[in-house]
Amino acid sequence: MAIDSSKLLSAARILGRPVGDFFKEEQDEMALMYRAAADAIAPSDVRLHFEQFCRAYRELEEIVGVADSLLPPPDYTYNPAVQSKPLQFSTQVAHSERDGLGLGQLKPIENLFRLFDDRGIKIYRHSMEDSEFFGLSAFSPEYGACIFVNAANTVERQIFSLTHEYGHSLMHRSFYKSPAPAAGLAKDHELELMANQFAADFLVPEPSLREVYLRDVGDKQIGIEDIVHVKRLFRVSAKMLIQRLSDLNLIPKADGLRLLQEIEKHHQPKKEFAPPSGELIEEWEGNSRFMHLAKRAALGGMLSLGKLAELMDVPLLEARRLMQSWRKEISFAQA
Repeated sequence: MAIDSSKLLSAARILGRPVGDFFKEEQDEMALMYRAAADAIAPSDVRLHFEQFCRAYRELEEIVGVADSLLPPPDYTYNPAVQSKPLQFSTQVAHSERDGLGLGQLKPIENLFRLFDDRGIKIYRHSMEDSEFFGLSAFSPEYGACIFVNAANTVERQIFSLTHEYGHSLMHRSFYKSPAPAAGLAKDHELELMANQFAADFLVPEPSLREVYLRDVGDKQIGIEDIVHVKRLFRVSAKMLIQRLSDLNLIPKADGLRLLQEIEKHHQPKKEFAPPSGELIEEWEGNSRFMHLAKRAALGGMLSLGKLAELMDVPLLEARRLMQSWRKEISFAQA
């Protein structure tokens, strides 16, 4: 039976509930699912905002008419009974993904956030100061892969966390069975080690690192200035790069320990050694796919100012300010 929209709105006002609550059953069928265990849990209110963002993103796709226009990430389901070497499997998945994204094995990634955004991955950043939380991921057939990254961490840590969680969504999709994340998965758990290996191979492929090392470092003993140069090419932390060089036997273990000790002398909590510019994240956020869909829907008259505020999770005044700035942007472009 069809529902009278005016009566529905009246009921919502009387009960003080959003209209969407009347369709809760439909929402539950599209619920995001988490891995049953995660390294750490975001507070429930932060996780609620994450889930609201993913639903708002999907709703904007439907409003604009581009829902399901992008293929979901491929499913490389890990089966312990079939894959006897999980870390080798992770490396193979990383190679396959890089090839599938047109990166090959030699090209450092310019902007990982932009790359995944263009793929349709729903990325939510929120700053959680004084927290050991790095990130988590959720998945559903309707929303696809959704990744939450702690924006309080260093740029390199955010990049690694984003890749780590993406690896989970590729290899461990069958483990996304819980409506809420739960603590308990140790850092040395097989699934975590696999996601770490995927991130290392995806961000710093062995052929690429070997080429850069031979080209820019050569036979001389590696120094701190070399680490700074190479880490900025691959946009990873100094510690991660040194570990990668050591694991691939490009440097002796003794050199790796020496470099780590030198870096440790300058280490500051929540600070990266020789950090890159944070502009790559700012550039992406200013023109993310989510932001484009919101602009397109608002400027095209596809949603009200109130609905825009709801989807963007901002006060009405901020939504009005955004609309004004977008209209001004368009008028300048047309001038």
